[in-house]
Amino acid sequence: MFRVLGVSTRLRIVELLKNEGPSPVKTISEKLGITPAAVSQHMKALRYAGLVTGERQGYWVPYAIDAEALERCCGMLIQVCTCPEPVATARGEGDDEPERARLLRRKQRLRRELQRVEDQLAVARKEKKA
Repeated sequence: MFRVLGVSTRLRIVELLKNEGPSPVKTISEKLGITPAAVSQHMKALRYAGLVTGERQGYWVPYAIDAEALERCCGMLIQVCTCPEPVATARGEGDDEPERARLLRRKQRLRRELQRVEDQLAVARKEKKA
């Protein structure tokens, strides 16, 4: 999944689909300024990774973000990239850093995580209304 998202064009496609909703290859192609064939190849990779879905509707296939898969991906990234809190020493002290500074950094990480969740809820509400 992360290898698939390691391509900047695919990230742009995911962002476009998140912001504008389901779109066919031609629309994605026009908005990103790349060929429909290139978009199709990127969509194949994104579908294989499970990040987008697409069902034929007549002559076109509107591709959409799989919100649950993207949420799982985000959760895995947070889990991997979040550093654990320092382990207390036998004397009950933390590392050389004062406790207050450590707690403030943790508070900032939690605020960023809360903002990310709130943004995702806003997108979900927007999609539900549509």
